[in-house]
Amino acid sequence: MDDEFFGLLRCNVAGLLENFWTAGYGNVIAGSFLRDYPDYLAFRELLTRPCAVFLVELVVDKGVRDGRRITRAKQTTQQWRDMVDLIPEDLTIRQATDADYRYVGVDTTGLDVPETVRRIKEAIPEIYAPGGAS
Repeated sequence: MDDEFFGLLRCNVAGLLENFWTAGYGNVIAGSFLRDYPDYLAFRELLTRPCAVFLVELVVDKGVRDGRRITRAKQTTQQWRDMVDLIPEDLTIRQATDADYRYVGVDTTGLDVPETVRRIKEAIPEIYAPGGAS
């Protein structure tokens, strides 16, 4: 999971977005491919059309996160969880003052999936409100 890996990941996600847009989908959700604000800027350069971006970050306390990782269907190893936990938290995406996206942070520590989704939808009404974008 080095810079080369994340560069390829950004290219793949940008290509995926373009494919969905070409197929007529107005809103596309992609997840877990940005490490920091410079990654976002590099990703944005790959997009060929103007678009609104809503960056949703789900945060959770470590103890709850570990419990979820162990009990979810997608199995992980302790080694993988330890490696991911060593990645330093980056605040540049949250604190970018000239960002061309809207940041939405949701602390999911005490939330179940339906409540997490409800909060995301509430934070981005122009997409999810009745009569909003398709």
